[in-house]
Amino acid sequence: AVVSTQSGHYGREPHSYTGHTSESVSLYKEFLEDDRRNIRRLFLEGNKKFEGEVQQVEFQEGMQRTGLIARKHGETRSFLRTGDIVVSTYLEIQDNYVMNCEPVFNHNRDERLSMKLAAFEQDDIEEVPLAQQKDFFSIGMTPKQATHSFLITAEQALPVNYKIDLSHFFVGQYLDISGLTINRGFQGVIRRWGYKGQPKFSGGKTHRRPGSISTQGLARVLKGKKMPGIMGNKPHITRNAQILFANYEKRYIIVEGHVQGVNGCFLYLSDSEHKDPIQGPLLHYPTYLGDRTDLGSEIYDNSVIDPSERFEDVYDKRRDRQKF
Repeated sequence: AVVSTQSGHYGREPHSYTGHTSESVSLYKEFLEDDRRNIRRLFLEGNKKFEGEVQQVEFQEGMQRTGLIARKHGETRSFLRTGDIVVSTYLEIQDNYVMNCEPVFNHNRDERLSMKLAAFEQDDIEEVPLAQQKDFFSIGMTPKQATHSFLITAEQALPVNYKIDLSHFFVGQYLDISGLTINRGFQGVIRRWGYKGQPKFSGGKTHRRPGSISTQGLARVLKGKKMPGIMGNKPHITRNAQILFANYEKRYIIVEGHVQGVNGCFLYLSDSEHKDPIQGPLLHYPTYLGDRTDLGSEIYDNSVIDPSERFEDVYDKRRDRQKF
């Protein structure tokens, strides 16, 4: 056997790496061009392949329809007719498009579908990997920034490439909002768990340390022990967030209360599970199919003061309400 004098080349002749040649670069460019031609062909075929009509479905107990993808845009405050001021959050909802529907068997052993939605146009398509571009272009859809799957019942399925807009929800409806909390990084026990800390007298070096973890006899750390670590960036669901305002022209809503996540993050809205017996018959199944122009441009909930109202009218309504 031939042994090379250089380390790492045992049993074969040493070789030198010359880097990318002009021929390899040209072949790689031809490969990308062929791949892009196939993507364009899939895009044209996808536009012709999927066509379907959607019909309204009557409400039945146990139905579960799809949600929507939204983006958080900061917080504000809303003035209620009761005189209270509540914190509220801006959520932008652009058109959501259906990518696919697949059967899923959950832990309850009842057959449901997983419908995948995509929203928010991607400005620079070159940033999207070619594999993901094929997934979008194969169904006649341009690449999107966010995708998410929602569990639905079989009768709530929608055709591929179907558009769902803001009218899917109505003003006054209660939502469950899921997403990731703000990532605070690695934090100590005082900020992460709210520990009081140890005495701050001079001479000590354990002011902000957790102290004893009481595992001398066990010789191991108990599961779930509150210790320093990564804070935030975990899934969280905000329950029963009510829609106070909707703007159908600018495509955003205002919901009551704080919502997790940083400004600009994607959130996933769905019908509230706890309010299903109350608002279930009021929803549109599988989505709103009427004329969008009938909804108007701006709608306020009855519990919120409309800025266009006169102060005297608002005060008179509040005074009449207090009499009873």
